[in-house]
Amino acid sequence: MKIFYAIQATGNGHISRATQLYPYLQKFGEVDFFLSGNNASLNIELPIKFRSAGCSLHYSKCGGLNYWEIAKNIQPVQMYKEAKSLPLKEYDVVINDFDSITSLACKIQKVHSVQFG
Repeated sequence: MKIFYAIQATGNGHISRATQLYPYLQKFGEVDFFLSGNNASLNIELPIKFRSAGCSLHYSKCGGLNYWEIAKNIQPVQMYKEAKSLPLKEYDVVINDFDSITSLACKIQKVHSVQFG
């Protein structure tokens, strides 16, 4: 079985979860990871097959969301192109951990997914 696992890399939590789940998912088949975002600080030891700047969340010095920085960095045309080009139909299972590009890709390509995050 081929598994597509999308991870939102706006921080370290989603990456930590993927790292923990990876050994279990390997028992079911080949796992390809899509890393979306650029705010993580963890050393990622997963087989990342696809990458994207994605739609990263930015935080203020007080810990809240910095909406201005988020809005400045959103590139909707680029995100749509990336969503359209992800080869989701080649996979038996699509797992999405809070990634907006993969959600859009599933909608565009009419592919079912397991979403959490």
